[in-house]
Amino acid sequence: MISFSLNPDAQNRIKSAELAEAVAEFESRGGQILQGECFTGNPIPPKRRDWIDPETVLKRRPRVLSAAERGRLQRRARVV
Repeated sequence: MISFSLNPDAQNRIKSAELAEAVAEFESRGGQILQGECFTGNPIPPKRRDWIDPETVLKRRPRVLSAAERGRLQRRARVV
């Protein structure tokens, strides 16, 4: 099969030539290119709240009983 599309390298060469031509035209008109700060790509995480929503406190898991507490409950259940 014959493909008439350009390979990626040829496409990049054409696009970069067009971009270089546009930059040269911009600078010939007196335009100035300013170098900005580099983008790090790491957004600042949101700040945590100082207060706790009462509804979320109710949704939390209850504390797990320790082995000693379970033993006490079993002994009480045997007595009853």
